[in-house]
Amino acid sequence: MKYTNLINVQSCYNFLNSTIKPQDYLGFLATNNLKVGFYADLNTMYGAAEFVELALNYDIKPIIGVAFELTYGRIHFFAKNHIGYQVISKLSSIACVDEKIDIDHLESEIFKSTYDYDNVWVIFSPSVENYVHFKEKIEDRFKTNLFFGITKTNSVWISKNVQNVVFANEINFLNEEDFFVQKVLKAIKDGTTLSETNNPEKNYYYDSERVSKYINLEVHNQNITLITNNTNTDVINSGVDHFLTYPNSKNIPSKNYLQNLCETALDNLTNIDRQEYLNRLNYEVEVIASMGFIDYFLVVADMIWYAESKNILVGPGRGSAAGSLVAFLLGITKLDPIKCELLFERFLNPERITKPDIDIDFQDDKRDLILEYLFEKYGAQHFATITTFQTIGIKNAIRDCGRVFELEADVINTMSKQVRDGNVKDLQKAIGESDYLQKCQQKYSEVFEIMQKIIGLPRQTGTHAAGVVFCDDMLNEIVPTKVGINGIAQTQFPMNYLEKIGLIKTDILGLRNLSTIQEILSSVKTSTKKTLKLNEIPLNDKNTFELLRAGDTSGIFQLESSGMTEVLKKMKVNSIDDIAITSSLYRPGPQENIPVFIARKNGLDKKYQIDKNLQEILGKTYGIIVYQEQVMMILQTVAGLSLARADIVRRAMGKKDAVLMHDFQEEFVKGAVKKGYESKQAFELWNYIEKFAQYGFNKSHALAYSLVSYWMAYLKTNYKAEFYCSLLNGVIGNDHKTAQYLTELRNLGYKINGPNIKNPNSIYYFANSMINIPLNVIKGIGPEFIKIIKKIFSEDKSSLNSLLKILAKLSGNGLTEQRYTALVFGGAFDSYGFSRRCLMAYRDLILNLAQVSAVEGFADLELDLPTNLKDRLEINADYEKEYLGFYLTSHPVAAVRKMLVKSENLFYVANLTKKDIVCDILVRIDNLITKVDKNGKKMCFLDVSDETGTIGVTIFASQYETMQNQIGLSKYLVIKVKTQSYNDKITCVLETIKKVIK
Repeated sequence: MKYTNLINVQSCYNFLNSTIKPQDYLGFLATNNLKVGFYADLNTMYGAAEFVELALNYDIKPIIGVAFELTYGRIHFFAKNHIGYQVISKLSSIACVDEKIDIDHLESEIFKSTYDYDNVWVIFSPSVENYVHFKEKIEDRFKTNLFFGITKTNSVWISKNVQNVVFANEINFLNEEDFFVQKVLKAIKDGTTLSETNNPEKNYYYDSERVSKYINLEVHNQNITLITNNTNTDVINSGVDHFLTYPNSKNIPSKNYLQNLCETALDNLTNIDRQEYLNRLNYEVEVIASMGFIDYFLVVADMIWYAESKNILVGPGRGSAAGSLVAFLLGITKLDPIKCELLFERFLNPERITKPDIDIDFQDDKRDLILEYLFEKYGAQHFATITTFQTIGIKNAIRDCGRVFELEADVINTMSKQVRDGNVKDLQKAIGESDYLQKCQQKYSEVFEIMQKIIGLPRQTGTHAAGVVFCDDMLNEIVPTKVGINGIAQTQFPMNYLEKIGLIKTDILGLRNLSTIQEILSSVKTSTKKTLKLNEIPLNDKNTFELLRAGDTSGIFQLESSGMTEVLKKMKVNSIDDIAITSSLYRPGPQENIPVFIARKNGLDKKYQIDKNLQEILGKTYGIIVYQEQVMMILQTVAGLSLARADIVRRAMGKKDAVLMHDFQEEFVKGAVKKGYESKQAFELWNYIEKFAQYGFNKSHALAYSLVSYWMAYLKTNYKAEFYCSLLNGVIGNDHKTAQYLTELRNLGYKINGPNIKNPNSIYYFANSMINIPLNVIKGIGPEFIKIIKKIFSEDKSSLNSLLKILAKLSGNGLTEQRYTALVFGGAFDSYGFSRRCLMAYRDLILNLAQVSAVEGFADLELDLPTNLKDRLEINADYEKEYLGFYLTSHPVAAVRKMLVKSENLFYVANLTKKDIVCDILVRIDNLITKVDKNGKKMCFLDVSDETGTIGVTIFASQYETMQNQIGLSKYLVIKVKTQSYNDKITCVLETIKKVIK
């Protein structure tokens, strides 16, 4: 077949309306020897930048545009050049200013005289036969560069004598055989099944013979050639950087303003060599200015100044930015890079010009305030968040196709459960690991064939978790935008393409641990009347390091995994540097150096030697290269490379670029020989550096994040109750973590008060030497109900009956039978002195009385409840587990343990802290899940607990088959287990069931 270029190709970025990925489209063009590709989706330009980049790799000329549906048809705009791109980018942005396209508004916008269409090709494809008046309007507005689009539908009523025409039938899939896939996509989009779905149009890429049935092919090709020959190759990238100019208060040049700020901050530093700092400052400022990044630093600093003025906690630094003295003096980072031996060139390299990447951590519950500030300060057209795309994964494909093909729900669910975390994007791998999926593939071959074709297609947009961009010009002329969260603009292009068009991405991240720290500081102020400032916390607190050496790391940022905890204990940490080294080594690759490092640090290995020239660089890490900065400093010291050049060599080592490495090796050896090293010695040093360089970590990042870890460890050491309350507030709804932290508090000797209707709080707090659990941990008790209770108790604090009367008068968020039951079993009424058993036994009477008492004239009615109905702890415990998600007053295992002979030989769950422990434990089964393994046999996963904690237990299929009758929810067992570490979490494998108690 022979093909020609067609203009109305709709890509997969028209979500669930096309099967055509840009890569596949370009492959189709290349296969059919077409040297041009037209790209214009409906309303949006999500894939335009991706298409340009891929097309240039294929040596295909990209023609970029956008299409809109108007009253009388579809109009295409294709950019001739960058000016034309600015026009279509702005039009697409206006179309996407609301979630729903407003055709009338869009149409009036398009016909405004403010748009210069001289640099745009216009193709109008009428969809209504009686379009004469609109045709005149079109021809009057677009006097030049105008063509009419011929489709299957309109070809019968457009004159054959018209010469400014091209074939413009919509294309949703490339090959005719993909029609069925398109039909499935339509059913997914419409939420229907195949049997309910009408066939869509067969809009595939027609061959030239078929095109010629609707249009004079010669005329079409002539006009396509005219458009192609008069369009620039890359219309998107102007080659201009769009850095925002910071509006400084003194109205002086930005460089001068930054220099003044930094020198003022420098004057406030004590115990420094001022000349050394000034030299470093001047060097950095010149590099930053030469790269054009002065204003970028000021913009980033300004958002931090704003945050601090609003008492929003900001992290001490992230990534390589902590290596900059300018960043430190502006307050962007909190680590002195000279004292900490951090390198500016690791952040900005004057010999390898790249855009700076300053990532900032804010407390996560205030991140939106930062975005709103930036939006207000710089305006809708100079600040935006970044779009991401959520694609169809295997599990989505299984569920969608299963529904569309009307498979049984159990089959769909079981197939979905066969997909493991490691193969969520690889269907063939998932099938290969599951006998069940293999059987399903044989039975439902058509379903699996369709699934394979739709996996990876974008389904909808999302918002980048952290990234934002700033722009000096009108943003929607540089990148098409859409409406985002809270009305803030969002780039239509994803992150990968923004830097190429001159936009700097900054990551504004929300870090939960900073919110935790801020909450602890606030609680400390309330409980002790003491204002605790992070910058005044001593960094050498003896008790804090004792806590870390003891492995008491739960809740501490970066350090609470079991593996990390074990390394900390063996490392015998006694400084923030030690914490940084531990977190840097505890990664795949460098982990193999941990035993050697620990042996050297603890004096068990004294035979190692360090080159005397490298003692200052490697002495603190006992001859082991831990950091990338050490690699750079060694390259400078041994071979005389500049730090900027050393950073380039380090990057090449990390990427294992063989060609570059050969050249750099020669350069290094020559430099080392000039410095007095023998050639053999130089080669040995090179090999040593190369070995560690690929594993080296960024010291700037490691130190900054270790400071956050230290802050949390210090707060845990010195303000335990406030620390745990904040942790608990962060895990409301996470029953496992809540139970863990409450158990730790009990083990520390703290009294814990359960939820109390008289204390309608929604957060954990510490008062009167007790931890108080909020009312909203009871399932079904939400914020609106708590507001009502607070209002009641602000006016009336009398009897239970009085409270219930008031609640009975309310509708919606008042008292229901379900809410009453939850409050009783959650312990919220305990403070009135009635047993839970009593309150439940008389529930109907109590609720009826409350209803009657709420009626005028019966307000004095009271119910005399008996006091001889005593609670049974084990029953209360079961209901607490149901309504709270954890055991509060007692754990039922505790009562069972008292009845056992030789219970002292049983381990507690809390003591299972490392792998390869083989022991017996007494537990209760709290949760049970069965899954089918790759051989199609059932295996089982248990959540079990005792009075000290909860742990997961795996039962493999070979054992489960013989013991499944002994296993069930709420059963008490003595089991023999072996601990294992999986994903840095300690779990157990069941070896035998020793005893079934009940």
